[in-house]
Amino acid sequence: MRRRIPQFNPPNHQTQTKMATINFYLKDPKSSKKTPINLFLNYGASSPFKYATGFSVLPSDWNIDRQRVREKRSIPDCVECNAFLSKLQALASQVYFRVLTENNEVNRELLKAAMDKELNKDKKKTAKPLNFMQYLDYIVEFKERVNTSDVRIIKACVTKIKKYCQQTRKPLSFEDMTLTFRDQFNAYLEEEGLRQNSISTYFSALRIILIQAQEEGLNPHHHFRSKKFSARPEKVKHYALQESELIKIYEVDLSGLPKSFEEVRDTFLIGAFSLMRVSDYSTLNRAHFQDGKIYRKTQKTGANVVVPVHWIVQEILNKRNGELPRQMHRNVINARIKEIAELAGITNEVVVSSTRGGQRIHEIKSKFETVTTHTARRSGATNMIKQGIARSDVMTVGGWTTEDAFNRYIDIAEEDTATKLASHPFFKKA
Repeated sequence: MRRRIPQFNPPNHQTQTKMATINFYLKDPKSSKKTPINLFLNYGASSPFKYATGFSVLPSDWNIDRQRVREKRSIPDCVECNAFLSKLQALASQVYFRVLTENNEVNRELLKAAMDKELNKDKKKTAKPLNFMQYLDYIVEFKERVNTSDVRIIKACVTKIKKYCQQTRKPLSFEDMTLTFRDQFNAYLEEEGLRQNSISTYFSALRIILIQAQEEGLNPHHHFRSKKFSARPEKVKHYALQESELIKIYEVDLSGLPKSFEEVRDTFLIGAFSLMRVSDYSTLNRAHFQDGKIYRKTQKTGANVVVPVHWIVQEILNKRNGELPRQMHRNVINARIKEIAELAGITNEVVVSSTRGGQRIHEIKSKFETVTTHTARRSGATNMIKQGIARSDVMTVGGWTTEDAFNRYIDIAEEDTATKLASHPFFKKA
């Protein structure tokens, strides 16, 4: 499915067109088992157009008001599912208008043919996989076709598994997905010199693959359901940029350098002062800016967020006559923003600690080397908290739904906390 910039929708999570209303309903809301989620497009006919989303959910895990899956740790693909539903909702609206414009009429056959074409369902279906190795290719093709948010980690995991099989000279089966395999694969990834959090991500991706295969009736084995079939992530210090450092980046002279440097700088700063993920801030357009605010439906979770326009963001827009920087791949942004941060003088030394290849490693780096696309969102949240903005407000504009997820983004050093507490009466002589 082609990548689209979803528009902001009202909080009731219905998308209304001129003559159509789009909703998501469960096939059997009273079922004790998982039941399919279907899209319903009501366009004035005697009955609505129904389209299968390909996802199923327990009725108890379905939020009727939001028409989305409840986001809980016990539902591993909830974020992926909700993101896909949001994309499908926007696509259905566009398809409806196009069918109406091109044919001067709308019916179920035209709508289905157009939806199938957009989702590549009109093409010859991939043969149903018979074993685990075939399923790896199948799941990658499926993830790419529907453009799910986890497609990158799934592809990376599949690549690692295939390399593991080449080294062991033995293909894997669903039956092999035991705790013994877990230990062997974990040891292989450590020997590859991977960081602990990368290893943890691979196991999370593998669980997603195995769960989906089981839901499709291809994987009858349950060993992977054990909590031990995983790799524990480690807490790693991620550095945010202070507001003064962001100002340095804003003011650094980039004249004489390729235009892409300024494009990256402006894109990064928009992200830092809007608390958005790179998938959101790198794809903004003028339509997202209204009345001094940024309205956005996040690509990852489908949540609606509204963020006030920071003065630096407004100055960037004024400089560009209201146009946003051109869209660039995150790899380009990651490479360029490090060079820009170095030019801005963000060269103080920091300690970067992580577990790699099973060994704890401590490295001293210049801070500019730690700056990535994700630093923007982390910096925005951290600076807002330091400025005294309420945590609940920061979470709302940033789209965080849990304290645990939010806390992982905040870079508040121990000395900052100590400085804040120093003026507390507890530390003063009465």
